[in-house]
Amino acid sequence: MMSPSRGSATRRAALAAAVPLILVAACSSGAGASSGADGEIRMMVNLTDNLDQAYWQKLVKPFEDKTGLKVKIEGPTGKSVAESFPQQLAAGTAPDVIQSIFPDDDTAPELVDLGNEAWAKDTPMFDEYALGDRHYAVGVGTQTQSLVYYNKKAFEKAGITAPPTTWAELETDLSRLKAAGFTAMQTAGDYETGLQLQQIYHPALNQAHPKWQAGVADGELTVGAAYEPAFRMYRNWIDKGWIAKSDVGLSPSQADGNFIAGKVGLYTNGSWFAATLGKAGDLPFEVGVFSPPVADGKTHPGPQGATMANPYMVRKGTGAEEDAKKLVEFLVTDPAAVKAQLGSDGVFRKDADVQQTPVESQIQGILDDAPELVAVGEGQGDVRLPVTGFNPKFTEVAQSLYTGASAADAAKAIDQWVDENR
Repeated sequence: MMSPSRGSATRRAALAAAVPLILVAACSSGAGASSGADGEIRMMVNLTDNLDQAYWQKLVKPFEDKTGLKVKIEGPTGKSVAESFPQQLAAGTAPDVIQSIFPDDDTAPELVDLGNEAWAKDTPMFDEYALGDRHYAVGVGTQTQSLVYYNKKAFEKAGITAPPTTWAELETDLSRLKAAGFTAMQTAGDYETGLQLQQIYHPALNQAHPKWQAGVADGELTVGAAYEPAFRMYRNWIDKGWIAKSDVGLSPSQADGNFIAGKVGLYTNGSWFAATLGKAGDLPFEVGVFSPPVADGKTHPGPQGATMANPYMVRKGTGAEEDAKKLVEFLVTDPAAVKAQLGSDGVFRKDADVQQTPVESQIQGILDDAPELVAVGEGQGDVRLPVTGFNPKFTEVAQSLYTGASAADAAKAIDQWVDENR
């Protein structure tokens, strides 16, 4: 069953103020509360430069032609889908299908449980995103988080013959890369500082503390205890000069550019970076990819941090509910529709019939070989931290290591924040 205690007190208080509106909307739901009349399905999506209105209309056109139904593509009314969906629920104007976000304890009662739909059960990470025994989100593929990209020419010049599998091997390689004149490990400021540290530590952390987010929620573990070893290693890398202190002032795009220019040995990033490499054209070196190291004595590769990509949810109680389920089934199972979505933003799916670059093939192999896919950041489904806003705070704490904070200081700071916001 879902735990109603999860989520920050601030978020609960804000949503509590909207409860009367949500109840009114729920009581009045049906054909009149949705634009499901006349065969129209409203779908709110995350619009980006490459996933624009034309992209989405082209994607759903075959469904419209086959079924005679009309899909109305809508962008968020606020800053994002995540912000807009709860607002629209409260106002009684929420769409029939919601893309790009996941359910939580507050929105789940307004969504259709897709657990009994035969077509949904084999979609990527279906069980990992369950809330209790209910499944509200289905996705097209997986975005792999825990990847380390490397410059094979830099490895050769540094005398490194194979990617590291343990932290000791990694530190030896970092030292050799720096001595060979390369930026040993590329980092950046903004969100990327904390994200990279989480990404490279996911496999080791989940071997030491399986489902660690749930352990924090249950009071069996603290975030500080889980991450202090990582903070200690990271601070050592900074002190050794394997990470340049000035890199915390770079934007993620500048960090991408440094790696693409051949100045860098190692660069931690997610599967979406493969798309950036693909757009860069011919590079002056060959790119390799490996799963992050694990502790001595542990099996490599470790669990792979991953997220469901292109998730879809169906709102409950609308006049278009059945048609909305048909649309979602098309989007996550139709071979052509899946192929079109896998071709954007580094989305992967096992056994999918898509042409891949050499880098993408390596990532697919890492994903296929991973012993387990595990929750990242705040978590997913039932494996969740008892707070929201974790990633920005974690980045703030990680950046404090550049300005003199110790690993113990960082662990204490993140625990204090969790205690104040759970």
